[in-house]
Amino acid sequence: MTRGAEMTHDDPVARAARLVPRLRERARETETLRRLPDETVGELRASGLLDLFKPRSHGGLQASLRTAFEVATQLARGCGSTSWIVSQLNLAMWMACALPEGVREEILRQPDSSILFALLGRGSAERVAGGYKINGVWPFCSGSHHITWIGLGLPVEDGRGGAAPAFFIVPASALEILDDWHVSGFCGTCSNSTAAHDLFVPDRRVAPVSTVFSGELLSPDLTGSPYRCPIVQGIVVTAASCALGMAQAAIEVFKAQTEGRGISFTLYEKKAEAPVTHLLLAEAAMKVRAADLLLHAAVEELERRAAGAGATDVEFLIRIRTEVAFAVHLCREAVETLFGASGGSALALSNPIQRIARDARAICQHAAYCLPTNLEAHGRVMLGLSPNLSFI
Repeated sequence: MTRGAEMTHDDPVARAARLVPRLRERARETETLRRLPDETVGELRASGLLDLFKPRSHGGLQASLRTAFEVATQLARGCGSTSWIVSQLNLAMWMACALPEGVREEILRQPDSSILFALLGRGSAERVAGGYKINGVWPFCSGSHHITWIGLGLPVEDGRGGAAPAFFIVPASALEILDDWHVSGFCGTCSNSTAAHDLFVPDRRVAPVSTVFSGELLSPDLTGSPYRCPIVQGIVVTAASCALGMAQAAIEVFKAQTEGRGISFTLYEKKAEAPVTHLLLAEAAMKVRAADLLLHAAVEELERRAAGAGATDVEFLIRIRTEVAFAVHLCREAVETLFGASGGSALALSNPIQRIARDARAICQHAAYCLPTNLEAHGRVMLGLSPNLSFI
């Protein structure tokens, strides 16, 4: 593949689909390592799937939101952790394109550059000559072992007696990666905490979070999807593709595992002939289908907005977030149904359905997909109230 060359939507999606068998073979290894195996990273880089949102002017694919969504969906059919990291690194590159020009160019011109943004920091930024000295710890840094840059969120004085969050862009090599990602789901995402110790950050590498999320500094040649999509909604829907792909994989695994099996303590010698199997499989399939329709509709609406079709009001933004969260939970419910119908053999660590079930629960624990929070916000704006959310 030629980097930066024109390419159809189907090309990267097909590349992702071809990786699925190898990702499935390595899924248990990925979980044990708590990061992506080197072979997986190499294949992702060689295929360009870590450069989906990098501009063509800098050797990337400059793909659409839909393409990134479907790439991550395919990858999740092989390994949920791999899909999550790929979506996070691509989404972060989109955000990097919205940074001030100096630091943006520093990141984009670096071959095989990758970046991550972490907002939930606990620390401080002290003003010093020419910049800031920062200290702190930032949890949930997905892909921490696979990045070259990271944007750390901390509040800074806004010049009006208050404070506003800003991103401090630093080389990943300048941070300490804490070995604290010991979890039951998304084990392979290496979502460790990172720590900064008296780290100097020059002014040119500091950007207000509001500036990044608004996209006001995006280059004029970055038009359409994803760059002109509402960034928060673009992030939540693209990352949600992981849940959809895992649920699709669960259906595939369940169907394959019904072959040649009976149902213990019943007279059914063939599980595939039992009505209970039909009912549960069909119920799961309908939930996955409903989630698929909701998520693709969200992608299409965001891409229409990116093309300038229609206003992007608060009710629209909150509805998209709520529909995405609802779809993610439908995927989890479908996976749980199939896991519960798989019997005691589903508990074996060698059985992929138990890992899919744990990963599906993990994505639902993410704050962006907390269903009660999103439902409350949606109900509030329907009644003319503020959504009560930090980032809309």
